[in-house]
Amino acid sequence: MKKMNGWNIFIGAPKDFVDKEKVTKRCLEIANKAKFPTDYQDMYEHLFENENAELFMVMDENGEIYGFATCDNIAESSNTYLHGIIIHPDIQGMGFSSRLLREIVKKDGNEFLTARTHNPRVYEMMSSVAYNGNADLVFPNVTSQNVPKEVWTVMHSHPAMSEADEDMVVRNAYPDEKIVQEVKNESIYNIFKKLNPTDAQVIVVCTKKPSWL
Repeated sequence: MKKMNGWNIFIGAPKDFVDKEKVTKRCLEIANKAKFPTDYQDMYEHLFENENAELFMVMDENGEIYGFATCDNIAESSNTYLHGIIIHPDIQGMGFSSRLLREIVKKDGNEFLTARTHNPRVYEMMSSVAYNGNADLVFPNVTSQNVPKEVWTVMHSHPAMSEADEDMVVRNAYPDEKIVQEVKNESIYNIFKKLNPTDAQVIVVCTKKPSWL
């Protein structure tokens, strides 16, 4: 458990939670308030179906959950795959998403942080943990069409990304439309405006100095 200005960040695994039903209901409540479309079964599977998943929870001093992230540590590919981060609207804008990402990167120590999403805000958020803050180490890149072969390789290390096309997009990845948040960076927006409503953009961030530099 790590403290952050009166808040706690719990880092654990599915086996660490005794009352999984209570946790699922609370996380579903947070998702609903954040206008993220899901249901109880989907949330339970997201949190607890994979016993090897890593769970990161933002809790207040009373242990009430206000945000969470789940990911897979694929150590053999030096890749952490982020399933998602959802923060309660009451504490959005306070830096919790970025703090969770930093904790994830620090814990796993992998070279890559990856995800797939329809939300440009996730791209913007993940860019914050790029090596030395270098925006050129976030793919797809807003300034270049060149994608190193190492990035294509790591994309195939997780089944959620393995069917991505030449634009790093998984077509028809979702059964319904997902949340889209506005970003001020027009270059980021331009990446996502090309997606169909149920497509997912794969994002690959180099969190350490990559081998090609």
